[in-house]
Amino acid sequence: MVGSVLWNVLFASVGALLTLGLSFPQNTVPTTSIKVGVVFTFFYIFMYLFRKAIGVSIVSVGRQDGETWEEDKSEVKFQKTSEQDQGIESQLSEEEAKQTSDMVRALLNEDQ
Repeated sequence: MVGSVLWNVLFASVGALLTLGLSFPQNTVPTTSIKVGVVFTFFYIFMYLFRKAIGVSIVSVGRQDGETWEEDKSEVKFQKTSEQDQGIESQLSEEEAKQTSDMVRALLNEDQ
């Protein structure tokens, strides 16, 4: 589901405040209270269903594209690496970069 319950409450509160402002001058307090409660409930449910529909549509679009939309609940753990390990990683990446650039140059020269 997209968003949080806060969106439901905010959307319903705005609807209830609009109803209160528009209904209070013409109706009595009990009638206005009933209308505000009904509108708040309706808007809350409407926003919940809207958020649910958006979430379902995102998942279905992802499945059509061959992707899966799952929440990643794994925790990321950071480990300290020694300077020597970092040096080896940077050497490997430099060597790989040189090999890759040589391959690209060779391919470009073949096209000409």
